[in-house]
Amino acid sequence: MKRFLAMLLAGVMCLTTLVGCSGNEQIDSPTVMTVDGEEVPASELAAYLVYNLSYYENYFGMDASFFTDGDMFDSMKESCANQVTTLRAIEKMADELGVTLSSEDKKELEETKKSNMEYVGAQSSSFKRWIAYTVKGQDDPWATYLHSMGYTEELFDKDSEIMALESNIVDYYFEQGDITKEFNDTYLHAKSILISDTDEDGNLLEGDDFKEAKAKAVSVQKKLNNGEDFDTLFEQNNADTAQGDDGYYFTDGDMVEEYEETVKGLEVGEHAKHTTYHEGYGWFIIERLPLDEDALEDTNAYMNNQGEGDDSTIKTAIGDAMVEEKLQDYIDEMEVEYTDEYDKITVYNVNTYLGFVRDPLVATEGSGSVADGSAGGSAE
Repeated sequence: MKRFLAMLLAGVMCLTTLVGCSGNEQIDSPTVMTVDGEEVPASELAAYLVYNLSYYENYFGMDASFFTDGDMFDSMKESCANQVTTLRAIEKMADELGVTLSSEDKKELEETKKSNMEYVGAQSSSFKRWIAYTVKGQDDPWATYLHSMGYTEELFDKDSEIMALESNIVDYYFEQGDITKEFNDTYLHAKSILISDTDEDGNLLEGDDFKEAKAKAVSVQKKLNNGEDFDTLFEQNNADTAQGDDGYYFTDGDMVEEYEETVKGLEVGEHAKHTTYHEGYGWFIIERLPLDEDALEDTNAYMNNQGEGDDSTIKTAIGDAMVEEKLQDYIDEMEVEYTDEYDKITVYNVNTYLGFVRDPLVATEGSGSVADGSAGGSAE
């Protein structure tokens, strides 16, 4: 849920890229597809398309004109249609598991939304003047921001709730013991002393420098084999600044093959008797440690956590993978059909399928008008 909200609000830092929207005028939206018989309005698919187009522009400098290539836009449209199906699969999965939103969940969603509204509303006076100039009849910064990303407030609320349900499904698997079992079956825990084979600029050592580093690794390994304390040697010699005092928790594919195979060959509490080398990193002197189930919910234990502000854990990593795998079964069983309107949506007219009036993202070639086949007229 939090990752979804963060992605949707990522464009807050790019508010000056807003285009004109004309108030809250509603547009009738044709059915673009059905999922298990449920009609999906074109406005929903269009919202995901506009959001993705905005995301690519804000973060990769690829404006909507980049997607005038039909195949590229069709690929994005297919991905957004899959998102439509996936969201409904999450709802179905939650319903069958008896997973719901608690009053606390709903309160948290409201508080998060309120905080985001206040953040957007607190933008500079120049942004508010921009709003007044470009948005006829609409002076609500939050609604304008959502519109700029393709969303209505109703769709934002709905998708936020579905993402919260997905998070609760992960909690369900944790409470059932499935995640803990997967952790114990597939994760390893080790601590290592790294003697680097690169210089401060990341270049591989050569000649005498390489020989000196290798000799140091052999010397540290020998001290460990002769009974010196691993943690003391770690503090004195380790060059891996990303590794904490509790080492690494990892699963298949997280570490280089040589490292993983060495750990698998050790008993818990045992250290390797020889160094493990991987070019570009250096020589590892490795000790295998026991798994601690407390690590499941410790953000510091998850090696792929991006740092401050990232609340990812081993629990969520395992749980997300479980949900993704089981969701695919639901998706495969869903009956998805497309209407003729689906094929009519292009990068030129996608704005006309939204639940409000918004200027075109791309004008037709040689014209400032919107392409034919749209659901509504161009913005005034």
